[in-house]
Amino acid sequence: MKSWVKYVATIVVGAIVMGAAYLLPMGSFQAFVIGWLFLIPATFAVYMMFALKEYMQDRKNRIVVSVKPTEAMLALARREEALKMDKELLFEELQK
Repeated sequence: MKSWVKYVATIVVGAIVMGAAYLLPMGSFQAFVIGWLFLIPATFAVYMMFALKEYMQDRKNRIVVSVKPTEAMLALARREEALKMDKELLFEELQK
């Protein structure tokens, strides 16, 4: 049990929060509402800005690989286009 200080601190903080809620219910409720409505969205916005900054820095270091189409790839593309045209012609014939 190396981190017993963490457990003790957690228990103490929990006891303080429960005691405050018992002794000062209105103040505790106001603190909860302020935290829920303002602090959580503000924290979310800060994390999003940090992530955007990291993304913008990481984007500069990306490697872009371009592939020149080979003759086989071009032949496949031509064949697919021919099949597409045949399909359209068949649909037009069936509609008439």
